[in-house]
Amino acid sequence: MATPRNVKNKNHSGEIEVSGYFSTGFVGEGEEEVPEKKDLEWLVFFVVILLGILFVRSTYLQVAKGAYYQKQAEDNRIKHIVINAPRGIIYDRNHEILASSSPQFDLVMIPGLIPKDEKERNAIFYDVSNVADISQSELENKYISALPESFDPVLLKEALPREEAIRIEADSANWKGIIINKKAKRIYPEKEVVAHILGYTGKINDQELKNKSGYQMTDSIGKEGLEIQYEDLLKGKKGDSQLEVDSSGESKRIIGGTKPTMGNNLVLTLDENIQKEAYSALKEKVEESGGTGGAVVAINPRDGGIISLVNYPSFDDNEFVNGISSQRYSEIMNDGTKPLFNRAVLGAYPPGSTFKPLVAAAALQEKVVTPNEVLMCPAVINVGQWHFEDWKYHGETNLDRAIAESVNTYFYIVGGGWGDKKGLGPENIKKYAQMFGLGNKTGIDLPKEGLGLVPDPTWKEENKKEPWYIGDTYHLSIGQGDLLVTPLQLASYISALVNGGTLYKPHFLDYVEDSGSHQVVEKDKPEILKENILPNNVLNSVKEAMTETISSDSGSGRQLQDLAAKYNIKIGGKTGTAQIGGDERYHAWFVAFAPVENPEIAVAVLVEKGGEGYQSAVPVARRVLDKFFEEKQ
Repeated sequence: MATPRNVKNKNHSGEIEVSGYFSTGFVGEGEEEVPEKKDLEWLVFFVVILLGILFVRSTYLQVAKGAYYQKQAEDNRIKHIVINAPRGIIYDRNHEILASSSPQFDLVMIPGLIPKDEKERNAIFYDVSNVADISQSELENKYISALPESFDPVLLKEALPREEAIRIEADSANWKGIIINKKAKRIYPEKEVVAHILGYTGKINDQELKNKSGYQMTDSIGKEGLEIQYEDLLKGKKGDSQLEVDSSGESKRIIGGTKPTMGNNLVLTLDENIQKEAYSALKEKVEESGGTGGAVVAINPRDGGIISLVNYPSFDDNEFVNGISSQRYSEIMNDGTKPLFNRAVLGAYPPGSTFKPLVAAAALQEKVVTPNEVLMCPAVINVGQWHFEDWKYHGETNLDRAIAESVNTYFYIVGGGWGDKKGLGPENIKKYAQMFGLGNKTGIDLPKEGLGLVPDPTWKEENKKEPWYIGDTYHLSIGQGDLLVTPLQLASYISALVNGGTLYKPHFLDYVEDSGSHQVVEKDKPEILKENILPNNVLNSVKEAMTETISSDSGSGRQLQDLAAKYNIKIGGKTGTAQIGGDERYHAWFVAFAPVENPEIAVAVLVEKGGEGYQSAVPVARRVLDKFFEEKQ
């Protein structure tokens, strides 16, 4: 080991060197290196390690991540301008167009293509303001509000007339970042007739933009009805135009792009001809009767497909496509007839005597009564101080007569009991009502649906803080009191009653087809909600009794006898006249189905405050059935 010493050594030249530190001998085998050399070796070692790390990193970036950075460089050089996809067409069952699209021209700004030089930008905005009737300040505000580097279009002026669009497009050749955007505008040729079914499209709002991916501020989106229900099928796939830009962000040329793909087409179970006939018939009877509105629902009992669903009053869905003015929207919203309200699906009404076939089926199943059993039905049933009247004296009545002539006291007895006859009771009535789907949503393929209500003693105690009386059961037995159904629920329940006891989910969609090839992409399968609800013998007894409503000369639906003869079929039905709390006007109802042996159509008609069912509702159903069987022939 080296130690501090003062020593004189003679070098090879004979000179004497003085050293403060020295080794124990000459440098050679077994001797330590000098410190300077050792430090140099460590430095070399670290340089080699560093170079190795740089080499590995460089290799990784060039080989493993080369494609990634090449793409990133390309993205910096190429900008994508989105091209909207045309929306799919909506057809009826016969391929008649219910919703399509036509060209629309919008003036838009692409912020990323607007010159950054303020003088050049102001010159463009000046020209645009003169030609397109948009103020320079508005253009500047829109530019400032947008992200300057964004290539998402900013709407300046919507739905330009074709001539104006052509003129502006010619002028805009020298306007960097200002273009005419061609897109498809939604058109509804049948307007009011199908508005509550189709709904409409409209400009996407901030909340929708936040919750949905793949949309831009200038996009339209389904807002109501089938348009929003099947948005993902209808919207299509956007294309893009690839624009090459230089280092300063100026556009140089279009170098490619992808074409948009049109959305899928929807083919519905709806029949446009029957829909138009139902709308016309309903409108006529509502206006003639002085009613406040109404609804028609026609269903295929074999699979739940909606043949027709009508609301009156209605609205023109075309008004909403490009944004309705606040004044016009206020007018519609303040219209006392509620044209936007979907009565068929959301409206809840007491069903009146159209509920009696269900009570009859429950009474047969629970053996409260047999089909041929005769009950003595007085003109009024007295319970203490209360009096429950019939609309006339009927006397001896069996099931067929009770339904054909709508005998109230018959259903008071089988529903609530009287004398020696023990009735169903409210719990049983509710049980069977729910078995047929009442009090629950049907699940129809629309975004909104009403529930209705089937009351019972527990419900009344909780909601009205009152006990349940025998009168409540009597009222429930004839479809009155707190019982509420939607026209859709009523048509659905009648379908299950007459098709053998299968409750289907009502639906509009039949199948989805590719818009290019028109090949079927997806077929909607009927969905069974409940089956074998009641035995066939019970259901057949009720069906035959409902046939008497038409075929009997004293039946409340005898107006349809000539229609049955015309098509050589048997028709079943039931009228209803529902009281409205304290109002002297009644809701008019009628349900019908045909042919009785194997029904192909079931119809429910409501005329709000339209009077007696046979006066207002039966004539509407008649026209719907006539059109249906006319088309069959």
